[in-house]
Amino acid sequence: MDSLRSIVRWLAPYFFIAMLVSAVALIKHYFGLDGEETQLQLAKPVVVLDGDTLKAAGTKYRIYGIDAPEFSQTCSEPNGRPWNCGRAARARLRALIAHNHVRCVARARDRFARIVANCSVDGVPDLGEALVREGLAINFGGFTEGPYADAEMEARSAKRGMWRGAFERPADWRKAHPRTAE
Repeated sequence: MDSLRSIVRWLAPYFFIAMLVSAVALIKHYFGLDGEETQLQLAKPVVVLDGDTLKAAGTKYRIYGIDAPEFSQTCSEPNGRPWNCGRAARARLRALIAHNHVRCVARARDRFARIVANCSVDGVPDLGEALVREGLAINFGGFTEGPYADAEMEARSAKRGMWRGAFERPADWRKAHPRTAE
């Protein structure tokens, strides 16, 4: 009996480590973070839900690295007059993908089970970067970090899109205006 207890005590840390490694691998796989980037050709029609979300064949895709204003969100012109920057972001994304084959590289899944992906169309190698550069989305990660910090700095300096006046960061706007239904 004592030898069995000593074997169990000796194996317990290894068993715990094996269980921990397995749990991490399962979580990474579930969220699509298992290191394999998947190339996707989105089935037509591709529907633009807002300035950073697409839907094709029943699957939602969140454009990687950006946060665009919500559809109902407004921004302010330099004179304080409101303009619907959320609608403008959606309209611009629609125009960028119009009559094009949308290609995406899946990177992960977010907490809403959307595929987070870098997407492109002919003539626009990175839709996220294009929207940030035009001031219709912000770099996800802040002013100095994140994939599109340089594009955001360029849009700010040129006062493009949202940067021409005042706006509330999309994440802050969502907190202040929670959805009641999906």
